[in-house]
Amino acid sequence: MILELYMKNCALVDELRLSIDKNLNILTGETGSGKSIIIDALGLCLGEKYDRSFLRKGTDKGLVEAVFYSENIHLKQILDENGIEIDSDNLLVITRLIYSDGKSVARVNGRTVKMSILKEMAATLIDIHGQHQNQALFNKETHLQFLDLFGESKLDKSIKDYKSIYSEYSKVKHSLNVLTENKDDMQIQREIDLLKFQINEIESSNLNKDEYEDLLKQREVYRNSEKIYNNLNLSYQNLYEGSVNAVDLIGAASKELSSISEYDKILNDYNENIERIMYEIQDISREIRNYKESIDFEPYELEQIESRVDEINGLRRKYGETIEDIFKYKNKIQDRLDEILNRDEKVEELKSQLLKLERLLLDKADKLTEARKKVAANLEEVLLVELKSLNMKNVVFKVDFGEYNFTQNGKDDVEFMISFNLGEDIKPIYKVASGGEMSRFMLAFKTILADIDQIDTLVFDEIDTGISGIAAQIVGEKLGNIAKKKQIVCITHLPQIAANADTHYCIEKNTANDRTFTTIKKLDDSQRRDEIARLIAGSNITEKTIEHASEIIQLAKKST
Repeated sequence: MILELYMKNCALVDELRLSIDKNLNILTGETGSGKSIIIDALGLCLGEKYDRSFLRKGTDKGLVEAVFYSENIHLKQILDENGIEIDSDNLLVITRLIYSDGKSVARVNGRTVKMSILKEMAATLIDIHGQHQNQALFNKETHLQFLDLFGESKLDKSIKDYKSIYSEYSKVKHSLNVLTENKDDMQIQREIDLLKFQINEIESSNLNKDEYEDLLKQREVYRNSEKIYNNLNLSYQNLYEGSVNAVDLIGAASKELSSISEYDKILNDYNENIERIMYEIQDISREIRNYKESIDFEPYELEQIESRVDEINGLRRKYGETIEDIFKYKNKIQDRLDEILNRDEKVEELKSQLLKLERLLLDKADKLTEARKKVAANLEEVLLVELKSLNMKNVVFKVDFGEYNFTQNGKDDVEFMISFNLGEDIKPIYKVASGGEMSRFMLAFKTILADIDQIDTLVFDEIDTGISGIAAQIVGEKLGNIAKKKQIVCITHLPQIAANADTHYCIEKNTANDRTFTTIKKLDDSQRRDEIARLIAGSNITEKTIEHASEIIQLAKKST
């Protein structure tokens, strides 16, 4: 359940905090006052895509925050899986920070989350019904989803049994496709020749793991051989063999200190340290001389190194960035070659497995179809009752079953067929439904699903599309009945629906300091009566209109 919605720097909203009550919450306001801002803000909290035009003009960042109360078990599982804590009061705070560069950040109870996780959580919290959901019913592909949702408890085992076999069936089918790839014998032979060539090229190169790095180091030494020799020679001259060198100078210093070392222990320590340094320099000088004399930079050796590096680079370009990657690729193509060489035997084995799985899958699919047809019969019965309660007395509704090839959802091709008028043929729903009929049809769905799903909050926008008069009154009463079980937030233009509100909010647009602001206020009984009068008569409100508004409110109270 939504407890509170907070917005800052969103569209026409400077700053707004809205506390939302239980049962039926109605939002009304003039056209263009900003009612859609509420839906958009909730959508952002539920992981919908952020459009930077939603940020208030002249601001760098904005914020949308929603506080929920939920005891939903599925939600708690999602929170646990992602390391998000929920307090003992079962409160959940979803925050969405939005920025002028089009970026946004989502947090749940202070923890930053990915949009995919936010959407997963949102599916357990709110169901937002907009006009696009009416359009979803026009898409036949959604009809199976609606049917399975309605019959979830009765279909769960059959669906799981089918999907378990289908998963195994898909793996075997994929393995068979990979093995054959729909290639003829000539194409297979070409692949065999290519794989053998690649394997031979890698094996004949006699690579070892650390060779490439060692070669690069050797190449660097050879490329700088002249500089290395000259610098070593100069170092040896300066340390030992030059007319002025470090060993002679340190030896002279040691001689001077030696003559006075008997007078003070510190002086003796100095002398001993200098003597040690002199001997160390002598040792280093000999090592430098030996290294220098051992150098034999033959040009052909550099050519060999360059040639080997080029050879390895050629393999790296073909088979992998590192030598380890090349070895992995070689193992992979060796496995593929073995598969192909043994493919006839393997193909027959896989075909045999696939045939067995197809028989088993068909059995599971038939059982799933049978279970779905029972659910469909129940849906037809229950939905017709709801549609007739929405003043659609002559409606005929059927769930039509066709057949697909195996998919992850079975083999059922489900389509909703309907006739809204007496004497008319039953047809696919997209061919016959008007806007008002679709609004009531979807409301009927929401009503029967309210007892099934665990979502606490339903949000309705555009539910009054195409309806008026007694139909609007019936829809308002229906929303009031659903609100006894669920929290409902409904944006409407119709007084017959607004009259059923348990809590009524008015959205207004005002101007100040050359800026436009949207505000929302909770109406008391008197203000609510005046707002419903406005919905009835617009700006021409009379005493009769006020009386009519009061009458509508009283009738709504009696109906619930």
